[in-house]
Order: sequence, then structure tokens, then C-alpha cells
Amino acid sequence: MVASSPILPADAQDVAVAAFTRYVGPLYRLADAAGGAIRRFAFVTAEKHMNAAGTVHGGMLMTLADVAMGQTARHAAGGKTCSTVSLNCDFVGPGRLGDLIEARVRVTRASRTMIFLSGEIVAGERVLLVATGLWKIIADS
Repeated sequence: MVASSPILPADAQDVAVAAFTRYVGPLYRLADAAGGAIRRFAFVTAEKHMNAAGTVHGGMLMTLADVAMGQTARHAAGGKTCSTVSLNCDFVGPGRLGDLIEARVRVTRASRTMIFLSGEIVAGERVLLVATGLWKIIADS
């Protein structure tokens, strides 16, 4: 499905297709940046994404990182299924209600069986989270 929010690019594609991501989403795939070296994903914060302190829940930011990095790993693996081995996240700043929160992910290394990634989660120019991760390519997918 194409985005309908006025703060999302018109060509944003909803990628929240599984049960969990449909519940926390919608999550969107945006156009690549840096000549395809950076893959982008996003969501618009709603009340369901907030924590008791009035900022975006850290688990939601980590969910976006996991989805964005997982889809990027699968892309780098030529469409093969990939599973998260590790995801390390550092929280840098708070997200706010109504923010367009974007994940920017890059592959830092790829081997025959593993994909190494780094990413950042931002709201405009504000960095909210930085992440690194490792995904295993599943051989028989």
C-alpha cells in the first residue's frame, strides 16, 4: 500500500505485512539514499508508540531498527531469508508524538553466510538511536 500521510513521501510503501509489524505499524519503505548505499524506512508516531514519559517507546525504535536492518540484510543476500543474530542499540534522544521517524541503514560487510549492518534512527535532523547488527543468511530459503 502507498502512503497517505501528508508528512510521508507519496511513494512510501507499507512493509508491515506480518502480524507483529502490522500491529505496531504501519512501517514504510522509502526511496534509497546515497546511490542505493543507504536503505530507508519510516513510521509516523502515534499515541500507541508512546511511553509513560510522553516520548516514543524505546522498544518501538528498536523494532524499526530490526525491521529496517532485517529487510536490508535480505536485500543484500539476494532475497534469501535472514535471521537476526545480534542487534545493538544506543539511545541518543527522544522521539515525539507526530514525528516522522526514519531508519537509515547501510551494509558494512557481507560474507557468504553473514550480513553486518549499521544504522541510525532519526526524526528530522535529531538522532534518536544508533544501531549495529549481524544477520545470518539462511542457506535453504
